[in-house]
Amino acid sequence: MAAEKDPQATEQDPKKKSKMGFFIILGVGILVLGGGGFFAYTKFLANKPAVEEIASQEANKEAAPVIGEMLVMEPFIVNLADPKGKRYLKVKIELELESKEAVDKATKAAPKLRDMVIMMLTSLGFEEVMTPEGKIRVRDELLERFNEIMRPDHIKNIYFTEFVVQ
Repeated sequence: MAAEKDPQATEQDPKKKSKMGFFIILGVGILVLGGGGFFAYTKFLANKPAVEEIASQEANKEAAPVIGEMLVMEPFIVNLADPKGKRYLKVKIELELESKEAVDKATKAAPKLRDMVIMMLTSLGFEEVMTPEGKIRVRDELLERFNEIMRPDHIKNIYFTEFVVQ
């Protein structure tokens, strides 16, 4: 009987081995195809933006405001007009101008511009410069006064790069 069981066992083993080999080869093939597909997708397809994205990026580039020439002024440290005590204001201002010629003109007019800023800032009280609305009002008034001095050249904008009240 033992001899009879062995031939049956040997007949079943090749079938199991062939099925096992088939599944191993199938699994490896699926992994290789999946890896190749992932590589192809990330390399060739994923990095290409859609046509709509390219069009919107180009439109944003065209619509983006052009930043003019910048002029950094020396910091201003002034006393505020505050009857309750001594308050100080330290302000750094950067001017955005239209052209290099306007920067040259502003550099030559720097003493006039600094005098105007000092006179205006020392006339302000603590309450006027502490609120966001007050800072916007100060910036708008400075812009208007700068443009009066710089005429016909135009200052596009004024930026407070430092604004400290003590």
